[in-house]
Amino acid sequence: MKFNALLTFVLAGALSAAAQSQGYMDGIEYYKAGQYENAKTILQKTINNGDTDKALANYYLGQTELSLGNTAEAKKYFEAGIAANPENAYNFVGLGAIDLKNKDVKAAEENFKKAQKLAKKNNEITVSIARAYFNADPVAYATTIDKLLAKAHKDSKHQEPSIYILEGDMLVANEDFGSAAAKYEMATGYDKGNPEGYVKYANSYFHVNPKFSIDKLKEFLTLAPQSALAQRELAEKLYEANYWKQAAEQYGQYIQNPNHFPQDKARYAVLQYYGDDFANSLQTAKEVLATTPNNFIMERLVFLNEAKLEQFDQALKDGEAFFKNHPDAQFTSNDYTTLSDIYAALGQDSLALVQMELAAEKYPDNGAVLQNLSTVYTKNKDYAKAADAYSKYLATLEEPSLNDLYSASGRWLNAAATAKDDELRAKASAEGLKYIDKVLELSTTEPSLYQRKARLIMSGNHNLPNTAAVAEYQKMLDILNANPENANKSALPEATKKLYNEAYMFIIQFYSKVEPDEAKAKEYSDLYREINPAPAAE
Repeated sequence: MKFNALLTFVLAGALSAAAQSQGYMDGIEYYKAGQYENAKTILQKTINNGDTDKALANYYLGQTELSLGNTAEAKKYFEAGIAANPENAYNFVGLGAIDLKNKDVKAAEENFKKAQKLAKKNNEITVSIARAYFNADPVAYATTIDKLLAKAHKDSKHQEPSIYILEGDMLVANEDFGSAAAKYEMATGYDKGNPEGYVKYANSYFHVNPKFSIDKLKEFLTLAPQSALAQRELAEKLYEANYWKQAAEQYGQYIQNPNHFPQDKARYAVLQYYGDDFANSLQTAKEVLATTPNNFIMERLVFLNEAKLEQFDQALKDGEAFFKNHPDAQFTSNDYTTLSDIYAALGQDSLALVQMELAAEKYPDNGAVLQNLSTVYTKNKDYAKAADAYSKYLATLEEPSLNDLYSASGRWLNAAATAKDDELRAKASAEGLKYIDKVLELSTTEPSLYQRKARLIMSGNHNLPNTAAVAEYQKMLDILNANPENANKSALPEATKKLYNEAYMFIIQFYSKVEPDEAKAKEYSDLYREINPAPAAE
């Protein structure tokens, strides 16, 4: 998919705002949105920042490790959180969650009681305990979960957003995505900046109504402009919905956030490329390579962008290095064809052909590759291979267009007209006639179609006219003569005149040498002279 060049990104002031981050809170948001690896990365990076609540950050690191199946690591973080602040209730919830995982219900209950004692009026703690039971076994602990959620509803007067997030997650577990989305929306109603509510709501609705999900994420970003999660999720959803240009713009803002991930800058470079912003894509790809050398995708983007920018000498150098540096990689058809185009642009046609043949060998069902291969063969005057490749290209199409079929007949005409042996000549002529007949089944009023058929017939007859070819030329003449604009033979358009002349000359030749008929030969000679009068005598 190709788009116009990308628009200039937001003004410096907006970028300055985007460059700020929420520190460890970004990690918490990623955890709540279910993106555990991302959460872990940010929380570990920010744990020692001066403004980090270490008790809370350790709790979410522990929950992240627990979600990833790393129980021992999780326990270390919960204990570190308690050491940082023994009055923080959350880490006792974490230890209780580990107890449930270890089937020690009594120990879990003791830890949960400690948490509730420390946070008597904290309804989110109540919901966190309910979630611990849900994560451990939603069926075995169903009654306990319901009691805890009922308590949270009552104590918060139904206004605690985390209640609706958990209820939504429980519905998702039962694949009731519509009802889950309604719960997530309720969470955002009670907490306008609730990150997990917006993200989970957008995820639930995305495959039903992508635009609606994107609009919700834009609303989230408006409420939390410094949130890395808000910035990234909007960029991702725009990308997934194929809004390439908008996705690139959003990624451009997001990667200014200190809590962006290295792989996101690589994604940004790809989006810039598909948005036809080749110069900036090249620059971004080089920036990524400066920190992660031998990055396969970025090395690919470098030579692809250079080719698009017509920097062919450098593109050749980087393209050849790309293939050499990754001998066991799975190259795309575009890798091969782009390198082929680079060789062709530098006048190295034989090497261009080698790359195009490799692409066709690796991707025999790729119609675009076969079509390009046919073009390269034609350029190299290997008409038989050009025609064969074009026929293979047509075989990949469900419904070839009339233009496709007509082009195929032309490829085979070239092959027949230049064939050095009778077998190839006959085959090429027959193949070409097959395609032109398909065209004539759907379109019978275009004179040049009969010209093409007559030429194909003659090409299979050593380029000599025969009865069948004469019949096709006569059909062409009938169509031309039926057009009132051709009544004045002395004022024919040049293209029309050439059609008449070709038909007359071959018919004259047929009646003069192949099947002599003096009257017929004279008749067509007179018609020829009517549109090609002899110069006046001086």
